[in-house]
Amino acid sequence: MADDILKDCGNECGCAMEIGTVINDNDCVFECELHGESDVVDKTYNHYVEEAKSICESAVITTEDQEKAGVLTKKVRIEFSCTAENIIFQMRVKPA
Repeated sequence: MADDILKDCGNECGCAMEIGTVINDNDCVFECELHGESDVVDKTYNHYVEEAKSICESAVITTEDQEKAGVLTKKVRIEFSCTAENIIFQMRVKPA
């Protein structure tokens, strides 16, 4: 019965995996910490906000800032309405 659930990942890797182990249906939250000079952190944060809102206008974005020795640490939490929005966001903001 378990074999009915498994799907091939592709011919090249020769492995199989249950899709639920790759994508969690309830994974609607993106969290990260941005570190660095204030202007660089703010630029990245503003990019994240712009992308998140372009995907989901109702995305809830919260932050917590801490500055120590001239280095800003910004904890960012973005809650989307569904897993697909979170995945799309992460693919868009992933560094090249």
